[in-house]
Amino acid sequence: MVQQLRWVMVGLICAVWLSPAQAMVTSCLLEPSKDVELGTPVEGVLTAVNVDRSDVVAQGDVLARLNRAVELAELEVATARRDFTRRHWERTESLGAQRMISDQEVDEIRTDYELAEGELRRVRAALALRSVRSPFDGVIVERHFDRGDVVRGEPIFRLLSLDPLYVEVVMTVRNFGLIATGDQFRIQIPDLDQEMVAEVIVVDRVVDPRSSTFRVRLELPNADLSVPSGLQCEWLGPA
Repeated sequence: MVQQLRWVMVGLICAVWLSPAQAMVTSCLLEPSKDVELGTPVEGVLTAVNVDRSDVVAQGDVLARLNRAVELAELEVATARRDFTRRHWERTESLGAQRMISDQEVDEIRTDYELAEGELRRVRAALALRSVRSPFDGVIVERHFDRGDVVRGEPIFRLLSLDPLYVEVVMTVRNFGLIATGDQFRIQIPDLDQEMVAEVIVVDRVVDPRSSTFRVRLELPNADLSVPSGLQCEWLGPA
């Protein structure tokens, strides 16, 4: 009984000392705004791996390439065929305008050109699949393969976007309806001894019945990538 009373007293003291801002939040965590596994659906041998773990990459950067000699040869052939059929069509159009050949012949030659153009687009798309490009600015956090490895559709890299960061917050139900998108709040990052301002971008419309909580997501600018993801944070209140 004495032990139970001691725990009750400790709980009452903690409740008194908790600030209103701290009492409304049960969890606050910094997470990347994007987290993706990058690879290619085609099979091949990696001939180039241009980045490693912790490298910062920009959208469109070529991160890795598979062997593509066959696709490059097909591109040359498809380009030559497209150019030939285009010249043929241009000459035919002139003759057709002078009524020197039938409309059916003009249509057949134009169709040949359109088919050659479509084949060239197909070959270019196949060639593009031999390269892995970054879909956004971010940081490589994992590299699963190296040059010379054979890949068969497996992820080659894991890429995170750390600008902006997401602040994932779990709030008690009594605060439901009091937080709106666009609101700005101050958060403290104890491990960095730093206070920052984040903006609400998502407020869940569903309350978890087991914990009587709901989730809120805030966006935290991090242009210099000085704040890592995975850190705990503290809710300080309105900015």
